[in-house]
Amino acid sequence: MNNIVKEIAGNTLRRYLFIALVASLAVTGGMFAYAYTTSTTTITATGTADFADIGAYYSPPSYSIFGHYRGALPSGYLFSINLTSGYPGDVAVNVYLDNIDQLGKNYGLWLMRLELVQASDDASMDIEGDITRPISLNNGVVSFVSDNMSPGTEYRVRCDGGVYKAFPWAYINSVGGTVNPSFTAEVLQAQ
Repeated sequence: MNNIVKEIAGNTLRRYLFIALVASLAVTGGMFAYAYTTSTTTITATGTADFADIGAYYSPPSYSIFGHYRGALPSGYLFSINLTSGYPGDVAVNVYLDNIDQLGKNYGLWLMRLELVQASDDASMDIEGDITRPISLNNGVVSFVSDNMSPGTEYRVRCDGGVYKAFPWAYINSVGGTVNPSFTAEVLQAQ
């Protein structure tokens, strides 16, 4: 055993360092402690299993970029949202741009302005008021929160237009000169 310590420790300086390391581990080893607590709770959901129906209202057109360097994105409705009659709470609506990587190969700039509106009069339903939110290659998700949506009333996610700027080589890389954005929307309970 003595030979093993001599081999590990080597010269006197290494022995002192080895002894100091072992001593520091022995002293501080008992100072580290951990604790945890547990708690349980029961959550009761009200309403039906599906508190909202969401559907594609409008399919975005194919954007032909063959021969076009920059241009405007059309306005229109993307999704329709209907709360079920049993849901009393606030909602959050998230819209995702699914194919940022594909769009990024062809566009240096791609930006759309979205808004959550009531179908009957296009009044803004966002808790922050009448604002449009940008969805772009740099920001692939837009979130809305509403505290005044009524069950049985139709609401929509509206595109207020946008802009794009294609790379000069975009028409070579794209299939048939078109690039289609792909969107996904979800409705969440916000209360």
